[in-house]
Amino acid sequence: MDFHQARSNTHSEMRFLAQALLAVSFFLVCAEALRAQRPVTTAPPDLVSSTLMPSTVIVNVREANGLLLDEHAFVKVSSAARKYSKTVATEDNSAATFIDVIRGDYDVEVSCAGYKTAIEHVNVGTGGSTYPIFIYLHSESEEAVNAKPPAGMVMTAKLQNELDKGTGKMRKQQYDAARQHFEKAAKMAPGNANAQYLLGMVELSQKHFDLARAKLESALALYPAHERSLLALGELQLQTGDADGAVRTLEKAFAANGADWRMHFLLAQAYSGERNYAKAEFHASRAAELGKTKGALPLLLLARTYLADNQREATKKVLELLIKEFPADPAAQQAKSELAALPDLPGNSTSVASGAEATPAGGTRGTDGLASAFAAATSTSPNPVIGLANELPLTIEDHTWAPAGVDAKEYTLAPGVTCGPEEVLDHAQKRMLHQLQNFDKFMATERIEHQQVDAHGIEGDLRFKDFSYLVFVHPFKKDSFFLEESRDGGTGVDGFPTNLATTGLVGLGVAILEPEYQTDFEYKCEGLSSWRGQAAWQVRFEQRKNVESRVRVWRRRGELFPVALKGRIWLAANSYDLLHMESDLRDPIEKLMLVRDHLIIDYGPVTFERGSEKLWLPWRAEMFMELHGKRYHHRHTLSNYMLFSVDTANQIGKPKQAPEPPEKEEKPQN
Repeated sequence: MDFHQARSNTHSEMRFLAQALLAVSFFLVCAEALRAQRPVTTAPPDLVSSTLMPSTVIVNVREANGLLLDEHAFVKVSSAARKYSKTVATEDNSAATFIDVIRGDYDVEVSCAGYKTAIEHVNVGTGGSTYPIFIYLHSESEEAVNAKPPAGMVMTAKLQNELDKGTGKMRKQQYDAARQHFEKAAKMAPGNANAQYLLGMVELSQKHFDLARAKLESALALYPAHERSLLALGELQLQTGDADGAVRTLEKAFAANGADWRMHFLLAQAYSGERNYAKAEFHASRAAELGKTKGALPLLLLARTYLADNQREATKKVLELLIKEFPADPAAQQAKSELAALPDLPGNSTSVASGAEATPAGGTRGTDGLASAFAAATSTSPNPVIGLANELPLTIEDHTWAPAGVDAKEYTLAPGVTCGPEEVLDHAQKRMLHQLQNFDKFMATERIEHQQVDAHGIEGDLRFKDFSYLVFVHPFKKDSFFLEESRDGGTGVDGFPTNLATTGLVGLGVAILEPEYQTDFEYKCEGLSSWRGQAAWQVRFEQRKNVESRVRVWRRRGELFPVALKGRIWLAANSYDLLHMESDLRDPIEKLMLVRDHLIIDYGPVTFERGSEKLWLPWRAEMFMELHGKRYHHRHTLSNYMLFSVDTANQIGKPKQAPEPPEKEEKPQN
């Protein structure tokens, strides 16, 4: 499929190529992006006059979950160029203040007993104001959070074949045969966490808890943020009565990957096991709210937690709500029995555990993981049993084929920290402008993997191909950029491994942040979160109802279908670099039978061999699509970046006119 550019039908002026282009030739459907009209925003204000004006820098120090420290930390701010070096202890265990700090680059080093020393390079912006900095500390016992999956996670056709065979045997409960396939896969790829995870699932299915724990811990040693392994280990700990261990594991999974209703449900189980009823109630209520049609079991757990917390009226209301909202669910029958027995129960003297908080650290939360069946206990004793049954059906079939959508997943937020979208976006735009204006073009090695997913969520044959990937950066005025990409010297998509072709991922994050597109979206800064263990501003965006999408457009037989997006971006709290992005369809597109289009992009710093500049670029991207009743999983991995610096003697100017779109009509491939 040829790379395609389109001329605007509503503007006489040229629209530049959009920063996101999705192309799919299957069923004669493809997607592309429209070029934006010429930016009308003005250049950033001249900051020279405020360069020497001093700022007050406030370094806010917090734990990895966003909570305040329990003790003082020591903060050192230094700059050899500015001849500045000063160490200050945090006040109220939270913030250290530095006055008379001149604009420029500084190193911030934070140390505290029991925590790993954190060092971060920051740029103090415009002088004459207060400049906040946020540093997260990680305990000395905490494993390092991988910035991206280890190299051993790269899949090959042979490795995928062994994993698929083992999964098939496991589904048939042929555990010995499944174990053989997974062990073979582990030998083929010793660094692959998925193989160790699946070996752990085989042992867990047979209730070999010690062996299962060892395999899951091996997976996490390879990849500490491995989502499925963290979730499975947490469930194992719940099964074996280790509520404290389950809390630690599941909170780590929450911090690393967010939480959906399943994660909240398990956390509610774990906290109830610790008799920390305040947190158990919070997580059970969030599980019920996010679970929507799956909220019956979380509501039953919530009612039992209220009862254990001696909150009779709340227990009664939740049981009645469960019966009303889920009359056909088996949990409703259990709720009727417990509601009938409720007036006869003697008073409960159990109180909230000492030190329990009304709400847990953070605000919004969520993660994809294994489904957990809650087998309801029938006890009507004064302290009802709140926990999992002895057996959990932890099977591969329970794992959904795609991650939870952006509105079904939550992330931890630091309490008491607010942010405004205008200020955060302004900083991010200036950071992006500063970086891109120093580059002309760059290239990388791109690996593209494609799999079709069956009705059980099992991925089919792996097809992949490596490309030489080149991106041209065309500046336009002083606040916008035109990103053009090519693979193996061309802009077509015929060389893709399958009928599904994805282009323009490098520019999608740019489009969401650029001033040109800012009026197309509604933005909300949800608070201070984290990504890869780093403090980050979490910003939600959604295409406005009355504005047609310009960053994603699908095309079918020449007809264009603008794709309205919603999603989140995570921006580094101190540098405002783009760290991560997730997006979904705002609304399904009925004419295309497109009901799911979930995109995940991880960004990170790329240091080039020549020069000292760093550019934040995509490391990997994943797409999960459901189109015409078929499901697809598509992955891009970028590596081996090479830089071509700006040649001042031969600048690339803005295009005078966009190239005409090709007239080629696509044909379906067999």
